[in-house]
Amino acid sequence: MKVSIIIPAYNAEKWIKKCLDSILNQSYSILEIIAVNDGSTDGTLGILNRYSEKDKRLLVIDKKNEGTYLARNEGVKKSTGSLIFHTDADDFLEPNAIELLVSRMKKENADLVIGNNYQLLNGKRKIITNRLPLKQNNVELLKSLLKNDIKGYIWGKLYKKELLLNLNYRFTKLLQEDVLFNLHVFINHNIKISLEPSPIYNYVLHNTSANSSTDPIFIENIYKFNLVTEKMLRKSKYLSELKEELKLFNCRNFIVYARLGGILAKDKDFRENFYRKNYTPFVKENLAFYHNLEMKAYNFHYDLGRIVTKSMKKINHLIF
Repeated sequence: MKVSIIIPAYNAEKWIKKCLDSILNQSYSILEIIAVNDGSTDGTLGILNRYSEKDKRLLVIDKKNEGTYLARNEGVKKSTGSLIFHTDADDFLEPNAIELLVSRMKKENADLVIGNNYQLLNGKRKIITNRLPLKQNNVELLKSLLKNDIKGYIWGKLYKKELLLNLNYRFTKLLQEDVLFNLHVFINHNIKISLEPSPIYNYVLHNTSANSSTDPIFIENIYKFNLVTEKMLRKSKYLSELKEELKLFNCRNFIVYARLGGILAKDKDFRENFYRKNYTPFVKENLAFYHNLEMKAYNFHYDLGRIVTKSMKKINHLIF
């Protein structure tokens, strides 16, 4: 079974070598690697081209900058493998990552295999795990995705290729493009998901990560994605069964939006209306302690929320 690994790359010259080395040296060798240079202005394209000359499994696509979502889609369209695996250019894989995922897919006859991952910050790492629902159907899988039991990342998951076809959304500068992919899959396909408990992926956090963006369009799209998600669920006819989980999803996104200085988050009337509509007992019960603290602080006053966020960030760096 050939696995096509898609790597969108934008100004990734600092990290792309480690990413590529971790892929090219996988214990599973039936690979096609498609690196999509998304209009980089640094040395990323040159590095990719030099690697492709040494290993013919690597195909390099050079395109204008349109964002990660469209870069991934371009890679999927050009792929020839029956299975798709996504990685970010600044992350890297464990040596037997693909072998473990393919083995799990064959053994359990799954359509999608989710691997756990390591999260790396300041030279330290911790394991991030996924939890599958006991009963798998569209609604239960969507609940798990919205509750973050199934992490929304598209990387670290092995998909049958047909699940990722016909994604015709036209979004740029979108934080949650990964969630968009998975929403599409969980809404439009009846699938069996398996879990590979071993951490297979290394997710590297640094100051240029998406959630550190200062691009105003990018930031405003965080809140707009709540509306996109609701529209997708309403069109799917599943919304009535997912109202509380959607509110939880909305609140998590609002926290990120407020942290980054979203315009509406500074509006007292907007905040009060958002809280009345979304901050329910179910949400309070399912949010992490620090998220609840931030929600309450931002609701009281935006500046207080900023203070709490900065304090939480300092604590996280100390205890990570």
